[in-house]
Amino acid sequence: MQPARPKLMALAARGARATIRTRLEDGWFVQKIPVVHIPGAIEPERFVLVHGHYDSWDVGVGDNATGDAVLLELARILWQRRADLRRSVRIAWWPGHSTGRYAGSAWYSDAFAMDLAANCVAQINCDSPGCRWATLFKDISWMPETERYVQSAIKAVTGLASHGERPHRAGDYAFNNIGLSSFFMLSSTMPDDLRAEKGYYAVGGCGGNIAWHTEDDLMDIADRDYLVRDIKVYLAAVLGVANAEVLPFDFRATAKEFAETLSRYQAGVGDAFDLAPVGEALEALSGALQRLHDGIESGRITAGAANAVLQGLGRILVPLNFTRQPRFRHDPAFTVPPLPALAAAADFAHLPAEQRGFALTQLLRGRNVVIAGLKAATALVEGAI
Repeated sequence: MQPARPKLMALAARGARATIRTRLEDGWFVQKIPVVHIPGAIEPERFVLVHGHYDSWDVGVGDNATGDAVLLELARILWQRRADLRRSVRIAWWPGHSTGRYAGSAWYSDAFAMDLAANCVAQINCDSPGCRWATLFKDISWMPETERYVQSAIKAVTGLASHGERPHRAGDYAFNNIGLSSFFMLSSTMPDDLRAEKGYYAVGGCGGNIAWHTEDDLMDIADRDYLVRDIKVYLAAVLGVANAEVLPFDFRATAKEFAETLSRYQAGVGDAFDLAPVGEALEALSGALQRLHDGIESGRITAGAANAVLQGLGRILVPLNFTRQPRFRHDPAFTVPPLPALAAAADFAHLPAEQRGFALTQLLRGRNVVIAGLKAATALVEGAI
């Protein structure tokens, strides 16, 4: 596409018109979902879910053949070293990613919901790793409880600092409704200044290459050295969760994010609605979480008890932070704001007067939802400490 760009721009400047024709096949199609299950040696019933999509636009080397290659290499290495795994690792390849708006992973989430709810300790997505010019790890998807762990894994392998963002309802994040602590979606990417230098617009894959979702997403988009590096990052991150005696997640960071969100929402709604009761419930949870980690670090709380609490916290706090629908129901694939039950507060001041009553009703109900969730999480923690 790049060599043709000047010619196309010149034609457009002269007022040329173009016609684009496509052929659409509409209907229901049976798709395969390949899954590799690598059993752990100590806690085989518990597992880490690692996954990516195998369908692509046209050839799709950077999105997502490179991701599929990472998953295949993880499967090969981990199967050879399965005797060294504490927990199991389950690797899955999804169809229906774009054309079905995450249909493959959503179906799996539904069909295996009880197994995922009982036994999955984390989900890790793999999309567009190992692309050319991808020298940075920025805008990496991670939930707040996983942030410090993911940063340490990237740093240990690459020596690079990393920057994260709140996961979008994209990239096969079809498991928020179950309550799985999650990280990764897009992988390494090119720097913004290099993208600007090349005249590229921002895209959502292929390491920032504008071949994303075009017929130019071919072999030259992949970079062997960066792919090897990203395989190592994924391997380190997966092993760290699979083999940790105590799961490496810190929900104190989640509570801190909740407090920041709550402060922002209170400022948005002003004196029209009081979110202080949520703050009180959150303060109780924060204190309990600190005592939990003190007990883990001192050895007073066993690894088994700690892991049960950490997994249970995900089941409560992830849906509270990332879903609007009841548990085991899927939200539409749109971005969900933090603590969505209270999100009406954010734009309250800009609402017409006749709509504010409806917003206040939603806030009252949302306050009940959030307080109940926070109290359930506090009771879970206090039961272990």
